[in-house]
Amino acid sequence: MRRHLAVTGVSVVGWQRRENLVALLLLAPAVLYLLAMAVYPTIYSLWLAVHNYTLYRPEFAPFVGFANFTYLFGDELFHRSLRVTVVFALAAVVLEFAIGLWVAVLLDRKMVGINLLRTLLIVPVLISPVGMGLTFRYIFAPSYGLLNSALRAAGLHGVDFIVSTTWALPAVIAVDVWQWTPFVTLILLAGMQSVSVEVIEAAELDGLNEWQKLWRIVMPLIRPVIIVILLIRLIDAIRTFDLVFVLTRGGPGSSTEVLSILSYETGFTSGDMGTASAVAWITIVLVNVLVIFFLRALSKPGR
Repeated sequence: MRRHLAVTGVSVVGWQRRENLVALLLLAPAVLYLLAMAVYPTIYSLWLAVHNYTLYRPEFAPFVGFANFTYLFGDELFHRSLRVTVVFALAAVVLEFAIGLWVAVLLDRKMVGINLLRTLLIVPVLISPVGMGLTFRYIFAPSYGLLNSALRAAGLHGVDFIVSTTWALPAVIAVDVWQWTPFVTLILLAGMQSVSVEVIEAAELDGLNEWQKLWRIVMPLIRPVIIVILLIRLIDAIRTFDLVFVLTRGGPGSSTEVLSILSYETGFTSGDMGTASAVAWITIVLVNVLVIFFLRALSKPGR
């Protein structure tokens, strides 16, 4: 009997080892991909950020410590790029949330064709930022663009949207809002529809109107959803690259040069990979500060 138990125990241990080995083999491709595409580039970019590494003399890369960061903190171009990034991110996210909340309130009711409208809302999100940028580049074109043609047909003067230092940034913000407002709408709508019907009925019995129900009942209950969607969109807006690159390449001048464009231009146009990596790491720190702030807000109980 003891021998049988011992043999059984050995077989169980062997089976567990084989199961762990199979699990490791199945996880290995994902882990290797993560190491190759995320972990290694991150560590290497940090190494570049503390070295004076240029594409034109890669063999000469002395250690400079925080000199690249110190240079950026005193560089007017970096300050301007940081301001553009903050303005772009805040304006885009505020507009997306305000319009998304308004549309979500309109859709949070029974009406004919509501399911079709909800399905159509997701279409802009499915379009790649490059495709979106190319489309709106033709729409905003000064001479043959669809928008300027419509303005001239209405007897108005055309506007140089993406070649004007005044209108380029608002144009980029408008495109980002057009693409991502449906995403915000759908998340907010899902949060609203998760609120218990009994709670809404109780609020109606207390005499609350639609506006009061929204701000006193629904919004506090979906507070975690709001925090998460604001965090996701802020992170995405701060690190945006492809949409701005296709539309304006950071121009005209530096009116739309967000941090990601500045990092690209510094590294691949000027060849200064050390400073470019420093810009990227400042962006990472900025994003992580936002994450910590929002996670703390999420962990606090709502009033």
